[in-house]
Amino acid sequence: MLAAIPAAGCAISQPEVPVSSYLAGHYAAVQEFAEREVVEGAVENLALVMNVKGQCELALGDVDAARIAFQGAAQIMGTWATTGSEATAAIVGSESSKTYKGDSYEKAMNAFYLSYCYLQKGEPDNARAALKRGILMDAEVADEKYQADNALLFWMAGRMSKLYGGSGADGYFEEARVANTFAIAHESRGVANNPLLANPTKGNLVLLFPIGLGPEKYADGAQEQLARFRSQGHPAAAAQVSINGKLLGRSTILSDVDYQARTLGGTAMEGIRQGKAVFKTSTNIAGKVLLVNGLNKRSGNRNTDNAQVIAGGALLLLSALTATAADVRYWPTLPSTVQVFAADVPPGEHELLVEFVDGRGNGLPRLQHNLQVSVSASGETWLLVPSLPPFALQQ
Repeated sequence: MLAAIPAAGCAISQPEVPVSSYLAGHYAAVQEFAEREVVEGAVENLALVMNVKGQCELALGDVDAARIAFQGAAQIMGTWATTGSEATAAIVGSESSKTYKGDSYEKAMNAFYLSYCYLQKGEPDNARAALKRGILMDAEVADEKYQADNALLFWMAGRMSKLYGGSGADGYFEEARVANTFAIAHESRGVANNPLLANPTKGNLVLLFPIGLGPEKYADGAQEQLARFRSQGHPAAAAQVSINGKLLGRSTILSDVDYQARTLGGTAMEGIRQGKAVFKTSTNIAGKVLLVNGLNKRSGNRNTDNAQVIAGGALLLLSALTATAADVRYWPTLPSTVQVFAADVPPGEHELLVEFVDGRGNGLPRLQHNLQVSVSASGETWLLVPSLPPFALQQ
């Protein structure tokens, strides 16, 4: 283990994703950054930058490229396994020396985006498979299992089941109601009597709204051993929808990303890195005790005293070289909430107006989207509209 320490201590830093450019609508520039990072950046951050790349490609209208990016990220994020060298690095050296695989909420959001890409490809069965994976990742970390409380994933899985004629839709809808009730009880944003969950199959036009800017991850504690999250400001709080000049209503929260980041099954995550600090302190104390005993020849046996000196020195060295800082890499372009609006609309071409509003209900003109939407006589039309400037404004 001591021989592995020099290699283990190398932390991998958070990629400097130009979030301000993303929020300003300069998606091509952010996409180029992500593509450079894929080729030239740290391989340990590959999944993180591929997720950012996928979001930019969605904003640019290239759903196929986005699906490939999210798929690639999902393959990396979809396992908790680490190599032997990564395990040593994480125990002794920096936690961020490991391959980034995301926290549970980030894996759930990857599943959300990937499922949307599959749906746009006309594959609701694969969309449901992606959502089922996200549900699993939302509830489990390695061999620990928690309450799954992401109503969005369950609700979408039920809708996908209906779309391709699969079984289990009603079960997913009930799980969505349970997840929403649980999350609200644990201080998630949203409403207990969610109209989308009361009538989960309503609407042949479904609009998905990633709104705001997700939480920032940072290190806290005396030894920076705690990974915590803080919310970030953004003017958009909700979306209101008009069809052909007629106001239909506002969006409803189905996933509070800030809440999902801070908790796992309703349990606060802030103590998750405490163990390394305890390990560092314990090895320091044990090393001092052994070293003092050996130097003072308390055992009366020369070989035993020498062994205690060697063991004590090794433990002190191990303690000194153990990095306790938490891994604060995170997906920085996620939204703060994912909200949904569903409506029954006559088949044909329609003028769709999406107006994002702040917490007081004031419109945000720069984020307004005017779209032409085609609703077929059969099936459903799904659109993802983030609270970002329309790409057309950047041309």
